Amino acid sequence: MKHINLILSAGILLFFVACQPLIEDKVDIGQPPAANFDFSFVDDNNVTFTNTTADPNFIASWDMGSLGVYSGNEVEVNFPFAGDYEVTLSVFGRGGSTSTTKTVTISTDDPDACSGLMIFMTDCSEKTWKLNPDAGALWVGPDDATTWWANSAEDVVSRACDWNDEYIFSDEGTYQYKSQGDLWGETYMGFGSDQCYDMSELPSDRADWGDGSHSFELIPGSPARLRVIGNGAFLGLRKAANGSEVMFPQPEVTYDILDMRTEGSTDIIELEVNFGGGLWRFTLASS
Repeated sequence: MKHINLILSAGILLFFVACQPLIEDKVDIGQPPAANFDFSFVDDNNVTFTNTTADPNFIASWDMGSLGVYSGNEVEVNFPFAGDYEVTLSVFGRGGSTSTTKTVTISTDDPDACSGLMIFMTDCSEKTWKLNPDAGALWVGPDDATTWWANSAEDVVSRACDWNDEYIFSDEGTYQYKSQGDLWGETYMGFGSDQCYDMSELPSDRADWGDGSHSFELIPGSPARLRVIGNGAFLGLRKAANGSEVMFPQPEVTYDILDMRTEGSTDIIELEVNFGGGLWRFTLASS
């Protein structure tokens, strides 16, 4: 019996030794090389990007922010508007991935361009927007996760003078506000109570909050931004300005673009402005 036990023990020992991994079996997948790229201007608004990473077999992906994501070792991109753009190259291979970011400065607007954000805002012609006729089109809170107040579905009816307002954007860079003859007035505007009023009742020192023509800028980035320019220009709510809630018209207001999407035949854009004490958010729908 002792002899049998010895044989079994030896067999078990041999089994475990045979199952140990051999160092020689490991495959070296290598390390990703340091990502690098160059760029050159075709003209003022078209730029060619070339992946100069050491190993050309790595997959190259280019993140152009609001202008989209491209792939390939060489890509040409149109930048329709003047400004600074952060471009990130990511390379992917067996050894993993690595990225690098550089800034491209575009000095002038492309006079012939209608692309990206401009297409969405204007359809390369003229496009009318209104408050989205749903709960939550007007929203305010201290941060993105907390709601102080948001309009209800019933407010869309009781505050119809807000929901019939038109915000009209043209690909020529003009922006027009049309009130349809009435407005939602509040005490900060000089009214005695919060309700719908005829536009003729708007106090003269707030007259620039009435119907008018202005201009706008689309600012690429993360997030992209929409700036309306001209005294009294606003979107959604008159008092919501950059850094504060105001009682009088402002020369301009810049909104962060949180989301752009299409639902059926309707385009939706969500805008947000930080007024210092919290966030106002407005959801507009194409009309």
